[in-house]
Amino acid sequence: MEPSFLVVSDPPHPSRVTIEIVASVLGLAESDARLKVGFRAPEVLAAADGDRCVRVAESLRGAGLAVSVVDGRSLVGLPWPTPATAVALGERGLVLTVGYELMPLPWEADLIGVYCRPPTDAAPAGPSNSLAGSGHDARTAAGLTVAETLEWMPHLDLFFQRDGQLRRVTLARDLTDFTGLGDIDGLSRDECMAATVAECERRFANMVLDTRLEDVRPRARFLPGMQGFDYDQRKAFAFGTLLLRSVLDSVSPALRDLTQYELGARLAYVLRTG
Repeated sequence: MEPSFLVVSDPPHPSRVTIEIVASVLGLAESDARLKVGFRAPEVLAAADGDRCVRVAESLRGAGLAVSVVDGRSLVGLPWPTPATAVALGERGLVLTVGYELMPLPWEADLIGVYCRPPTDAAPAGPSNSLAGSGHDARTAAGLTVAETLEWMPHLDLFFQRDGQLRRVTLARDLTDFTGLGDIDGLSRDECMAATVAECERRFANMVLDTRLEDVRPRARFLPGMQGFDYDQRKAFAFGTLLLRSVLDSVSPALRDLTQYELGARLAYVLRTG
């Protein structure tokens, strides 16, 4: 049976974690296990069938790690990011412009927000190598293109229900007009983005904001045939390994080429709703 269940870290972890046990359970050197414990964003630690994942999760919890067991298939049906072209403050809520549609979000709406922001001194390691058309259907290819565009810019994903469907609208530094926020004269695009996140957190009474992908430098994906790629550069199921790509592909081909922020946002949403 191909593994469909994932053991996912759910940081921050308790202050006391037994590194020796974590290393033993995950089959890592203790130095690599410490990196797992210290990583601030959710990531996949193991994959197997349901019973095996439950046993692994219990062992890791016994070592003091905060983890959850996630059905990988729950990551498949989530909507791709849809960037808003403009955002404005209304009397009763936030008003988003998505394409030609005005989409008001009342302040009492139930929201899950995931904030992704690379470190301020970070820059892409190299030119983007798009995999959007590599054996994917048109919807997945289009979604991957948007995710690739967003990977190196601060953005806030807003997940909410509208007309009985889960929607996801993204406010992004270089894709969204923030002038409707009011007094933003003199603010940079990054400052406008940060102000928007703070305003959403302050005004939405029922918003859960996940900021664990803030200051996380996006890692490169595993690319088949990449010349000089070090297969052992990142251990176990860390992002960018062939192992993680293979497991995600076994769950669904739509998942295998996700960027780190896209996978992280989906994991964050599932952990917040599970």
